[in-house]
This record gives sequence, structure tokens and C-alpha cells, in this order.
Amino acid sequence: MKTFVRLAVATFAVLTVPQVSSAQPAPPPTNAPDGVPADATPPATPNPAPAAPAAAPAAPAAAPAVPRGPEWTSLRLLHAKGIISDAELASALADIGLVGAGDATTLVVAKLRTTLYGYIEGNFKYDSTQTCLEFCGNTQVQRPGTYRGNHGRTVFSSRDSRLGIRLSAPEEHGIRVSGVLETDFFGPTTTSEQGTYVNPVLRIRASYLKIETSVLDVLIGQQFTLFGWQPVFVSASVQYPGLPGEAFARTPQLRLSKTIKSDAVTTDIAVAANRPPQQDSATPEGVAGLRLQFNKWTGQHTAYMAYSAIQPASVGISGDIRLFRIPELAVTPHHGITRIGGGVAFDAYLPIIRATKTSKDNALSLNAELSITSGMADDYSALGGAGTANAAIPPAMAGGTATPYAPNFDAGLAAIDAAGHVELIKWLAYLASLEFYPAGTGGRLGLVANYAHMESSNARSVGTASPAAATPDAQAAAAARIRDHEDFFELGVFADPTRSTRIAASGSLYNDVYADGVTAKNYSVIMSGWLFF
Repeated sequence: MKTFVRLAVATFAVLTVPQVSSAQPAPPPTNAPDGVPADATPPATPNPAPAAPAAAPAAPAAAPAVPRGPEWTSLRLLHAKGIISDAELASALADIGLVGAGDATTLVVAKLRTTLYGYIEGNFKYDSTQTCLEFCGNTQVQRPGTYRGNHGRTVFSSRDSRLGIRLSAPEEHGIRVSGVLETDFFGPTTTSEQGTYVNPVLRIRASYLKIETSVLDVLIGQQFTLFGWQPVFVSASVQYPGLPGEAFARTPQLRLSKTIKSDAVTTDIAVAANRPPQQDSATPEGVAGLRLQFNKWTGQHTAYMAYSAIQPASVGISGDIRLFRIPELAVTPHHGITRIGGGVAFDAYLPIIRATKTSKDNALSLNAELSITSGMADDYSALGGAGTANAAIPPAMAGGTATPYAPNFDAGLAAIDAAGHVELIKWLAYLASLEFYPAGTGGRLGLVANYAHMESSNARSVGTASPAAATPDAQAAAAARIRDHEDFFELGVFADPTRSTRIAASGSLYNDVYADGVTAKNYSVIMSGWLFF
């Protein structure tokens, strides 16, 4: 019954209120007294008092500088709005290091900025020998006269596709904090070709935290090593980075750096403690570097094929020191043999015909590196042992069986001979790279030419026996597997059909000379395409 009454009253109100209100002046907007509904109809009066004028609406509040809710945007737009500073944008672009980094998709949530970036890549490659997969780097070319040295290989792959996430918080008290997690699909290969190329394994490329202040910058985690000032001096190449003789490596580290800026010159000073190249040495690797940038002398530079930008001329020097503690040549070692390795690298990027943001016509530049190292094979991509090996442990009794020596260091860093002498493998390497951008293309068409050389002064004399004890057969066998030197040549071209795509192709020659004088050649043709995001 109560429900019926309520429905009846509601129906009556709906039918009658519009008729009454149509004969009355409009009620005040929302100025009803407390306890009276704002939409109630005032009582009818013969001479109603004039309604009070409506209060002027309040001015809308100013929009906050940073949105309170999630917002999809880009680093460039955030910079244009004044949400991030020049220094924050420069830091982000340096971290991402890809074409179109400023337009990478960025999500802002409660002032925390998350930038998703990377590229999708397809790679098609033919090699005249069965030496390498998608990239050769410093891999030793298969000898002629062998099956793998006389037959070619074709690889189709997308394993270089890259995905990265960069996180950054708002600057507080002059302190900027950011972090990067970057991956690709060059994880451990499987036992089948289909598994390797069709179902590749994800791996970490970079994973680090960066704290930037006006006094000192700190980097903690895995990133390019400071040796060779990587990746600043990575050469333009269609072949994957880490060319023969080019320092190219990433490793966990703790780095301290300071940048001193002026109108003409920017100075970078840095020191780092890297992951020990030999964990059983119990001693981190030490690296230090100095770099000068000449801000008013600029050129167009492409690093690998992943990043193109106007870059100032720069020169750098870096040094490395590392300790090795290697067990003696014995079945049950009791003593260690200590060796100190390291190296020095000189790098330069020099615009010959300058480029600016407004003109890249006929821009020409030279990128070069010279490195001298001892026990640093791990800083050259895929170099490994280059044919060097460790001697076996001699038998305790005449006529007995030799015991394989179990090294506690990676191949190519050092070798121990039959006399128990340990020697670190030495390398001399240099590389020169030219980049040219024809007029009228806006820097979207580039030509590259690369030459590199590396050689070892002691690789051929270590790894099997002491020079005095080695038999002629042992010396010949060692010379037939050990690299003496290698030369690399590449000519390439790349074009950007759109701002977010790139297509490139090149032809290369890897000319590898063994210690016995035999020359092994690998001719490589590669074509790749990228979509950057």
C-alpha cells in the first residue's frame, strides 16, 4: 500500500509541476535556503519580488602543469610544455639512442614518466663461408679447403628487434633519477635452426639506474663499458655493431662521471668499477676516461643504423686495468699466477664537411678508433680465443696420459703453456669510418665506408707448449688455427622512406690471415629494415 501511494504522488508531481512552473518566473539557479531543494517551485504571489541577480560563475582553476591522471604523450611534447627541462630531454635521448627517440611513446602517471621505445627489425644476410650467423664481428673466418670454408650460408632473422622501457621521476632538489631496461632476442640459441630464428630467446641488453646531479652523476647496473667511450663512437655500419677491431661490450658496473659545459667545449670525465672479467680474481675491472666535445663544430653521425643525429666533433681517451689470478698447471693446484692486463683506447669523431640542424647537405665525417689491449678479448664482439688454447697438464709418470687443464677464465683472455707460463693475449686494433649525406636529401640518404684492422703480437706463440718444448708438428698445428691478423672492408647505403623507417644494405669482406700464412676470406651481403617506435 505504501508503495502504491508513493508511485501515485510521484506521478502527480511529474504531471503537475511542469504546468505550474510554466506560469511562474524561473527560480534562482542554486541559491535555495538550506533544507529546500534547489529545484523546488516558489509559491504563487500576486506581485512577486524581482529575483536577485545570479552570482557570476567562478573562474575555472588553472590546469596543473602535470596531469593528475594517465596521459599518453611523447618526450618532445613534454619538453615543449615545460614539464621536462633541456637537461632531462638530453639525458633521455642519450639513454634511448634510437631514431625518433624524442617522439617515443611516453605514459605520464602521477608525475612518473614511462617511455616505451625500440624497433622491429628484419635481417637478410648471405655469407660465402659458414663462419657466422646474423653478425660476424671478430669471429675467425673458416679456413679454405674445409667444408665450412668452401660453402656459403644464408640467414633470415628478426632477433635484433629491440624493446626498451625508460622510467624517470620529476627532478627534485636538482636531482634527476631515471632507469632503463632494454632487451633484444639474442638470448642463448637452441639446438635447432628453427628454434633459434623462429622462437628466439629474450635477453637483457641494458639494465641500469642513473642519478644525475649538479655535482656528480652515478650509473649503477649493466650498460656499455666506458672503454672506447661506447656507444658514442660506434661506427655507422649495416653489419651489426662490434666490427672487427671495434671496442663494443656491455657489462654491470658502478660509474661516476662529471660533465663540465661551456659555449665552446664540453668536457666529460668518468671512472668506473666494472664486473671482474675473471670472477676468481676477486677484483673489479677499473676504467677511466676523458672526452672533449667541440660544440660549434658539428656533423651528422649515425651509430650502427639505429640512431642518427647532429653531433659535435669529439675526441676521447680511455684506459682499462684488470687483474687475473690463474691456477698453476697442476692436477691439484695450490698456487695462483697473477697477471695484470688492460689497455688504452683513442677515439675521435671529426666532421669534415659540417652539418647543422638546418642543413645536412653533403655532410661528411670521419669516425676512428685505435686500441691497444692485453687480456681484453671480451671487449671485442665474438673474438673469443681466436685459435689460442691452453696446454694440457703433463702426466705424472712417463708414458702416462695428459690431463686437460680447466681454466677459470674466458677463452682469449690468457693462455698457459706446457711449461706453466701464463701470458695475456695482446691485440692492436684500429678502425676508420666515413659517412656521407648527399645534398637535397635532408640526411635521409647516407653512404658509409668502413675499414678495420686487428693483429696480435703474441697469439701465435702461446697455447700449446713453451717455444722451446714445442715440436714442429705442435707448432704447425697451432699456427693453422690461430689468427695472426684480420682486415675488414664495408661499403653500405641506407635510406629513410619515412621518419620512423629505415632500409639499408651493404657488402663486406672479412680477410682473415692465420699464423701459418693461409688467408681465409668471407664475402658478406646484408639487407635490413627497421621500424622505430
